[in-house]
Amino acid sequence: MVFAGEKLDPAATRRLREFPHETPLMSCVVDPTGRWCFAGGRSRRVYVTDLDTGVTRSLEDHESWVVTATRWSTAEVPVKSPAAELTPPPPPQPRDTASVESGSPTPVVMPNEKSVVVTGDLVGRLICWDTLGDGPVVRWSIETGHGTLRSVAVSGDGQLVATGGGDGVVRLWSLDDGKAVRELVGHTCPVFSTAFHPDGVHLLSGDRGDQKIKQWDYRAGREIREFDAKDLSNYKGGTDINYGGVRDLAFSPAGDVVFCCGRDSYARPAIVMQFDWKTGQQVRKQVSTFTNSIFHHLVFHPQGFFVTAGVGAQTGEIWFWTPGEDEKLASVKVSGPAYGMDLHPDGRHIIVAQMGGPQTYGDQGLVGLYEMPRVSQAR
Repeated sequence: MVFAGEKLDPAATRRLREFPHETPLMSCVVDPTGRWCFAGGRSRRVYVTDLDTGVTRSLEDHESWVVTATRWSTAEVPVKSPAAELTPPPPPQPRDTASVESGSPTPVVMPNEKSVVVTGDLVGRLICWDTLGDGPVVRWSIETGHGTLRSVAVSGDGQLVATGGGDGVVRLWSLDDGKAVRELVGHTCPVFSTAFHPDGVHLLSGDRGDQKIKQWDYRAGREIREFDAKDLSNYKGGTDINYGGVRDLAFSPAGDVVFCCGRDSYARPAIVMQFDWKTGQQVRKQVSTFTNSIFHHLVFHPQGFFVTAGVGAQTGEIWFWTPGEDEKLASVKVSGPAYGMDLHPDGRHIIVAQMGGPQTYGDQGLVGLYEMPRVSQAR
């Protein structure tokens, strides 16, 4: 959450620290409490880093590469910002049976609070994690039937999870228990992105090959219209699977503008496209100077700008944009190709999942923690 009067300076964004990982990373999300960073990549593991201590542990519950993740919480969940310096974890204490039996202090979780992270992998496994208490635990785990799972989103009211993947079907699930709710059928190629509209009625889904964004009345299970994202590169086979299609979707806070990102179909730089929600017409295309690049993720910031992250010629960058300007607001280089990105719940920090190691596309990964300072701090 960004507090009133706490104006941020994206142009002064700086790296606070990096957390090395044993595998190249392709996705990341910070849980709603702000304490845990979930990262996944080229393994069956989810890596959970405590942003207070820097300690990372792996959870082996997935069945393939973990490539997509999102979060949701009730408004009552408090948010903790990362500290300027890591706090060493306390040494392990011997178990004192007597103190446990006499009622040792335990974390208090209010019954109306909910804080979850949802992760998905390339063979269709979807896992929901509870993140309140001492650490993440599995709430439910299901097989989605997509074949390859590429996208996950949670509705604003926390009732539904939307998934998209290799079979071209958008599926809706109950966030409470993972039970199937509805299927939305209409795409003719894999679905790579999904986003719920703030109105609580509509859902968008973007595909890989037709450069189409479909609008659904997801409660009625009915397709409404299509947005034509033809300026995005399509999938032509081979390694183009890493570049084609609508890679991510987002809305302005009021829901009046649709944003999507990917790679330009002609000059091949990373681009962002904007559509007017009322008319469905494209209103702007913002083209990066990021060489031979693609934006994989996009998020709108409450202070009116939006953030993208992506991959260029063996490098990665974070870009900041103002919706009404063609030129970027600022950009920041990161240590390696940025395949995953998330805005911390405090609104001041950005998490980036990267491929890294001795070579840019090596056998290791990094989670980078970046801070946008307050304007008064940046001067």
